[in-house]
Amino acid sequence: MSPWSVAEPPLGAPSKKGTTAPSLHPGWLPVLERVPLFQALSKRHLRKVERLAELKRFKKGDVVVKAGAKGDSFYVILEGDAEVKTPAGHKHKLTEGDYFGELALLDGQPRAATVTALDHLTTATISRIPFQQLLKDEPTIGTGLAHGLVAIVRELQDEEIPKSRKA
Repeated sequence: MSPWSVAEPPLGAPSKKGTTAPSLHPGWLPVLERVPLFQALSKRHLRKVERLAELKRFKKGDVVVKAGAKGDSFYVILEGDAEVKTPAGHKHKLTEGDYFGELALLDGQPRAATVTALDHLTTATISRIPFQQLLKDEPTIGTGLAHGLVAIVRELQDEEIPKSRKA
């Protein structure tokens, strides 16, 4: 079992909402901390974001997100592998601890790529609507996200500057 694995409750055990559902392993918080968008958040705010996550399972061949579809969720792979494929045909493999869709929490823009489960895939998924509500309830989280976005932009600039200076 990986450190990101899910902890299954006893059969029939009710969740907080009164339904039977597996809970996320507490060890997945360090993965959330590594996501650049969330790196500037306090531990308290990270735990609030973490509580929004739902467990989702996909079978081999299932499309998790489709290029061009509205972005409405962020995913962290807890178990299994997935493939990212852009409309231009570029492919990339994602494994345990990888994540995708974090910007969808903020802007809901169309997906830039299709992600497909390569085998049984388990993700922690945070949906945009509850995340937006959290931002309304805890506006200081927005400041931390702004710092995270700046870090993302600076990293992209660092990657582009050497390319633009080549003759």
